[in-house]
Amino acid sequence: MTKIDFSAINKSSAKSYNEQKNIIKKIGKGHTVYCPICQQVLSLCVAADKATGVTCLRGCTVIDFEVEA
Repeated sequence: MTKIDFSAINKSSAKSYNEQKNIIKKIGKGHTVYCPICQQVLSLCVAADKATGVTCLRGCTVIDFEVEA
């Protein structure tokens, strides 16, 4: 039986997670952060009736938050 090597997937996931965490930190500190794809400003949406997270206007960057009530 062949062993599957998940190290590349794990590294990619960790890198993505850290990039998203840094974006959230910068926005939380009030810095202007731009979408890496369309270069529009990323905005934080925190509302009870909408999805909570960070998005750009085009929707090419979406970071959803899991919020417990």
